[in-house]
Amino acid sequence: MAQSAQTGTAQVPGTASGDEVFRPGEIVGVEGRPGEWELMEPGPGPDVWTVEAARLEDRVSEQAAVSALRRLADAPHVRRGDLVMQSYPEQERAAVVGAVFRLGQWVAEKSYTLPGGDACRTMDSVDRLEVVTPQQLAAAIRLDVAHGAHQGRIVQAVVSSRAGQFRVVCRCAPGAGEVCRDGRKVTWCHSLDSARALWDWHVSQPAPVDGTS
Repeated sequence: MAQSAQTGTAQVPGTASGDEVFRPGEIVGVEGRPGEWELMEPGPGPDVWTVEAARLEDRVSEQAAVSALRRLADAPHVRRGDLVMQSYPEQERAAVVGAVFRLGQWVAEKSYTLPGGDACRTMDSVDRLEVVTPQQLAAAIRLDVAHGAHQGRIVQAVVSSRAGQFRVVCRCAPGAGEVCRDGRKVTWCHSLDSARALWDWHVSQPAPVDGTS
């Protein structure tokens, strides 16, 4: 293991000046080389990283010394391999981040599996993405509810300032969707009990509503 010339103590692989730790997937600058670079893996030698040009095409791979790596002031907050969701409270689908690059703004390739098993790849602005964990997704409540002609769901938000809150949707009539009161786009409930109460109110109406009443 490499030794720090200043302290004589073991230096952690992937560090600069004995204390700055870099991780695979980070986007950095490399002294003496134009553009931005993605850290792929440490090595092939001590205090060296394999880096890949962080761009959409021609992603050449090179080696760079740890001492040449420079953090970016506007580095993206997501990295390759992160599990992410779009930062809208209604969002339910998560995707895995692939390459991250700049197209005027930071953009991430994402991949996810469709219900039928097919893989889908898309690109999205990093500004619209939040990192989540499998545990967060597994804990989010997705409850099917039904009453007569009403077929709906109670869904708990995973991301945004609404995380942990609930919305109610129903397919009781053409154009139906979010169940809401007072003309609001979505009625967000702070507990499962209040979401169930909203559902009960919805199905007690004299006729199917269109999700905007």
